[in-house]
Amino acid sequence: MTNGRGYRNRRVTGVGLAAAAAVLAAALTPPAAAATLPQPNAVSVTGDRNEQTAVEKVAATIVGPVAPGMAVAIVKRDPRSGEPITTTYYFGQADNATPGTVGQVGPQTQFELASETKLFTGALLAKRVHDGQSQLTDHAQKYETGLTFPVKDGKNITLGELVTHRSGLTDDPPNDYVNRKAQYNRADLWQGLENPKALATSPGSTWLYSDFGFGTLGTLMADAFEPGQPQPPFADVVQRELTGLLGMPSTVLENQATNLAQPYGPDGTPAPLWDNIAAMAGGGGLVSTAADMATWNATTLGYGNSPLKPVLQSMLDTIPGVGQKMGMAWQLYPAQNGIRHPYAFKDGDSTGSSNATYLIPSDGFAVTVLTNGGHGSDSDSRAPKAVNQAAFDLMQELQPGVPTTGSSTGSPTFGS
Repeated sequence: MTNGRGYRNRRVTGVGLAAAAAVLAAALTPPAAAATLPQPNAVSVTGDRNEQTAVEKVAATIVGPVAPGMAVAIVKRDPRSGEPITTTYYFGQADNATPGTVGQVGPQTQFELASETKLFTGALLAKRVHDGQSQLTDHAQKYETGLTFPVKDGKNITLGELVTHRSGLTDDPPNDYVNRKAQYNRADLWQGLENPKALATSPGSTWLYSDFGFGTLGTLMADAFEPGQPQPPFADVVQRELTGLLGMPSTVLENQATNLAQPYGPDGTPAPLWDNIAAMAGGGGLVSTAADMATWNATTLGYGNSPLKPVLQSMLDTIPGVGQKMGMAWQLYPAQNGIRHPYAFKDGDSTGSSNATYLIPSDGFAVTVLTNGGHGSDSDSRAPKAVNQAAFDLMQELQPGVPTTGSSTGSPTFGS
């Protein structure tokens, strides 16, 4: 069974995202004779005309062709005050079965984050490192006594390798996980780690994208913050240590969502929930809203006075190692392909949802695109590629220093 990881792995190992931008953009650009650009739903908090037009252009490539609905959160620095300005755009339907304004995407609409959950898992580790409770060089074995972690070529898995996809663990656990995410408990995870096929390469020797690694890290961190629980308390720990402190009430495990956008596959039919809510939740179990992601991005960029600001900022520091340049969960890139300064990237995709986030830390700029269209059973589906391209295009066009028209407007808060 495919799991949607193939495109991501190819893109970050050798060919970068922007290298194929021209070809992909051409495939996604609406014809010149296309109808009027889609308009944001009335609840949107929009920026200047240049920004809104840029968002509407990418909406034309997503809403309808790829997903019924889309939300966009943009954080930028006010050139006058230096404070953050947040704009949020909502398009289309959260559920095609509920027509009209009742079913529209809005501020309350939650989307599956899938692999963007890894940012929150990484933040739990970053918090422990910041507080002197953990080190990146710690062996994973130090944190659990109920199993023996795999070793290859005499090398043990470290926390720093888990948070940078350098642990050597396979993408998915080698025991039955893909078909039973919601039931995959701690005992299953331990069995997966003790399976002879758990390691694809020696720890630290290769960059290999791994849900398995981040699911493991999420459970290790949950157990470290709240030991002695029958199952990993990932959701409770994320709320207490991260989202509760930041005022992000809509970022929860999928089974706790109250306004979840219905996921859709590439054929336009409803897709099953991702349902990664058990021991592998740290790899992809959360849902969130555009407003909550704006809060997360703004804090990571250094805005506001949250005690978590230095924690989230530290996740952008380069962690030395092989392959893809990494912070904690963030993939890091140099200035290139029309982006004037170094940037960070994280995406996520599931059977019925796709999303992507880009940050330009030196410019105080961030964009997140959330959609309810996913890859279905096709690992090479158009949806994740289109959403990544849409977010990249917005970063490229709206980055500070690129001539624009109009003035900066929007909400001078972390969420709208």
